[in-house]
Amino acid sequence: MAAEPIRMLYFSTYEWDDRWRRKQRLAHELARHVDLSLLYVEPPTEDSLLDWVRGRFSPSHLPPRRGARWAAIRGAPRIEGERLHVLTVTEKIVPLSRWPRIRRMEWLHRLNRAYVVARLKAALAKLPPGRLVLWLTHPLQAWALDAFPQRSLACYDWTDDWAAFDVLPVDDRRDLEAANEMVLRRVDLVFAVSQALYERARTVNPRTWELPNATDTAVIGRAAVNGPIDGAVAALPRPRIGYVGQIADKLDYDLIGQVAERRPRWSFIFVGNVWENHRQEVEALAARPNIHFLGRRAYAELPNIMRGFDLCFLPHRLTPLTQSMDPIKLYDYLATGKPIVGTPVAGMERFADVVRVATTPEAMIAEMEAAFEEEPSLRLQRLVYAHRATWERRGEQAYRLIREHLRGNKGA
Repeated sequence: MAAEPIRMLYFSTYEWDDRWRRKQRLAHELARHVDLSLLYVEPPTEDSLLDWVRGRFSPSHLPPRRGARWAAIRGAPRIEGERLHVLTVTEKIVPLSRWPRIRRMEWLHRLNRAYVVARLKAALAKLPPGRLVLWLTHPLQAWALDAFPQRSLACYDWTDDWAAFDVLPVDDRRDLEAANEMVLRRVDLVFAVSQALYERARTVNPRTWELPNATDTAVIGRAAVNGPIDGAVAALPRPRIGYVGQIADKLDYDLIGQVAERRPRWSFIFVGNVWENHRQEVEALAARPNIHFLGRRAYAELPNIMRGFDLCFLPHRLTPLTQSMDPIKLYDYLATGKPIVGTPVAGMERFADVVRVATTPEAMIAEMEAAFEEEPSLRLQRLVYAHRATWERRGEQAYRLIREHLRGNKGA
């Protein structure tokens, strides 16, 4: 007997772009199933009709063009796959004013939210019919639980200790913590990215499963074989110590600077988008002749970049945030087969036999020097670990759990 079709309303905190992080990858893997169609909802804009008329647009991942912003105002989805549509909406279509005091009025907030829900329902109607499944990725998406009471299932993909970030989307950290606990309690399934988040979620919702991050061995795995090296990397002296990921709250900028100062002939390479609140630290590090920030690169470019690394670097701060995470870059590093050295953040303990950790500049340098001389067998074991942790496997695990829960709730 064929499984009942599913329509998934998938709320993301990332736009659908070429960086292929967890949210895009899981959406892609879920939508590969022939009985599941998916509406991927990007972060909303805050453009009103007046903004559109005047051509004055709020900051957004969308280009500041009337055509792109009109699609968000209309709530018009675009097709990214046979069963995957992508939608951006605006949360501020009314009033016809840019005054913050007016925009914060509660009745206007309710009116705008009602418009968003209407556009989401219209976009869902373009998908094949099926049982509605909500997929949330942030506690501030909790409103969707009330907006779509006709759902058959609600899932929460908990990937970060959201209240532990330096910059928050709310004024009071406790509000975010309370919203997160409420979501954990109300959803039917929780997917926790790490052991720490799994244990916390289980105290609130027994229907919690650990769903770690993963890698794409078909793409990143190309860095493990001979091939071209990106010109910006190849031009730098060896050894080359490389980092790929967001240049953000998690990095230990002081540790990076001290290690680079003690080894001035080594090249330290950072590839990724720089968060605005850490631009000052990045500028200070970039002033050193052996630290190089290459900026954001397309996902398809990463194999040629990482192929030129002699060692993969994971210098995260030891904070509540990094003690509850599961860094994607660690899995990508494993897929290159190259030595890995970093701080003992969450996730590293899973691969203790093939990664090296340290907390001080002196110990970090000693581990790096030892890594340059390591046994070849460690490279092979890292590749084995990477092939056991692919996004295809993670997507299949999530899909299977969703199906099992739906079978147990036929009447929903």
